[in-house]
Amino acid sequence: MEQFRKKQRKNKKILNILLIISAVYMFLYIGAEPILAKQFGGVITMISAYIAYALILASLIMLFIYTSKYSKCDKYLEAIEYELSDAGYYFTSRTEKTPEQYLDVMREDLVNHGFDIKSNIEIDGFEFDLRAVKGKEYIYIVCVDDVDKNDVIAYQESAIYDVTATMLKRKGNAVVVFISNKVQESAVELSKVITPIDKKERMLFSNAIVELDTGRCYFLGNKPAKSQQMIANYVMNCEIPIKDKYIGKEKLPYQHRLKEHMNDFNLKDYNNGTFSAH
Repeated sequence: MEQFRKKQRKNKKILNILLIISAVYMFLYIGAEPILAKQFGGVITMISAYIAYALILASLIMLFIYTSKYSKCDKYLEAIEYELSDAGYYFTSRTEKTPEQYLDVMREDLVNHGFDIKSNIEIDGFEFDLRAVKGKEYIYIVCVDDVDKNDVIAYQESAIYDVTATMLKRKGNAVVVFISNKVQESAVELSKVITPIDKKERMLFSNAIVELDTGRCYFLGNKPAKSQQMIANYVMNCEIPIKDKYIGKEKLPYQHRLKEHMNDFNLKDYNNGTFSAH
């Protein structure tokens, strides 16, 4: 992936330089064209016009090549880069030791911040301990003894169904929060994944996993986004930017494995849908 991104950045730099040169030349040509015609005649003016057309054509060709090759995977790779560069975990400032206690203080905070609360709500066959809604912000909370990958996938899909099919919302930010005594590594691998509902990313679903035994909170915390603020404020009970004392100092094993796996990234497999990061 690193080599692919280097090549992408190089091509983008070339594109930007070409666009700047074309824009400057066109600006100068438009202003100087009457003078050229008067001083040097039609031949020089025609040559200048051909140069302008050539620059425009070259810019359009380069823009087409860049967008057709890189635009589809750009946000995907950017998300992976955030995941790889993020801290392995964060520490919650809350001191509650049981899922029930943690849920109670979160409920109180959400009520105080004007969220509409529904407790013990069943969505698409799955039981959520709490759903909080305010404007375009949606928070789903699940208390479980042990969280694994299947839990993360299933509950997030249920939350997506609730927001998009039941409430018919297409814009906003949703966070699925798991409060647990123990977290499986397979669940941690999905904790930093942000799921967009459409290409324009008008609706985003994020995960946050609180591990009470260690006080850790697993989520994508280095990307400036509404979900980052929601998790920091309501789940961890801290401010943005997150203070150093709440940031873990080590990477997780899965981040190292993901980095190795992304070395196999290629555009052909990605476009064919046969490459998966997780």
